[in-house]
Amino acid sequence: MHKIKVKCNRLAAAALLLVAVPVLGIVQPSPAGAIETISFGVLPVIQALPLFVAKEEGFFAAEGIDVELVPFRSSLEKDAAMAAGRIQGYFGDMLTSIIMDANQIPVRMVATVYNATGKQRMFAVLAAPGTGKPSLAKLAEEGIAGASNTIIEYFIAKILANEAPGARLNMIEAKSIPSRIPILLAGKVPGAALPEPLVTLAEMKGATVVADDRGKGIAPTVLTFTYKFLLDRRVDTVKFLRATARASSLISKEPEAVRPIMIKHARVPELLQDSFAIPVFGPLTTPERSLVMDTYKWLGKKGVLNSELTWSEMVQEGLL
Repeated sequence: MHKIKVKCNRLAAAALLLVAVPVLGIVQPSPAGAIETISFGVLPVIQALPLFVAKEEGFFAAEGIDVELVPFRSSLEKDAAMAAGRIQGYFGDMLTSIIMDANQIPVRMVATVYNATGKQRMFAVLAAPGTGKPSLAKLAEEGIAGASNTIIEYFIAKILANEAPGARLNMIEAKSIPSRIPILLAGKVPGAALPEPLVTLAEMKGATVVADDRGKGIAPTVLTFTYKFLLDRRVDTVKFLRATARASSLISKEPEAVRPIMIKHARVPELLQDSFAIPVFGPLTTPERSLVMDTYKWLGKKGVLNSELTWSEMVQEGLL
């Protein structure tokens, strides 16, 4: 049993937004006999495509559930809404779910919806245009624009451990992902860590990929629900996951058929909307124990948790 006891900080920042963030999907009681809406938080990113497809194609409705996908501009806004109980679930990375649990906001990861285990990448470290292709160790020491205590820093840490052990990371704080593109392309930072499709856009404009996550499976995207929701509405959770899995299958079989949905809901630069390769989404799986525990231990070493957690306090099994 892996346990770590450390200090907490991230959800405190999210809590400051509770009175300021305009959340579109407030959870309210439904009239007797009515189908209760599931309010699920999403970000306008490629990895959320199965959720957008399940909604647009009527897969949730076909399961007899009413799902409202609540859009947020940033992870911080989404986290604040989850902490306030204004949504019942969300799409995101493992770090957020673990941090919430450690802050006495009981949630459980129920499924991995995407991971870069194949030939396609989702995150990459790039060098500024005109600098050639420096070694990963050299670029890390010169400076990589990113954000501490996030999936981006975790990705960089894992890449460095695998490809440049012993290298020192000089993290140049740039919390806003879109803001990293102009400073990278202008050479104001030696390097930057970005997600797709911004990696492809930066490459097109002269940046060089130094390392990426393709085939490594180190930064999965998960679906998370409040523990109360899972206790009260287990059957609806199974239906939600079944509809999402159906959407993942459709994307993998007919990627071009869902391109209009991707363009509508995901933040894809106009230059790439017709050409960006739609990722392959495999079957939903239970979050991998080794990845969950590695993420948990990494957060512990970073000092951003304040309580001990076990596997069963982070992941709900048996729903797929």
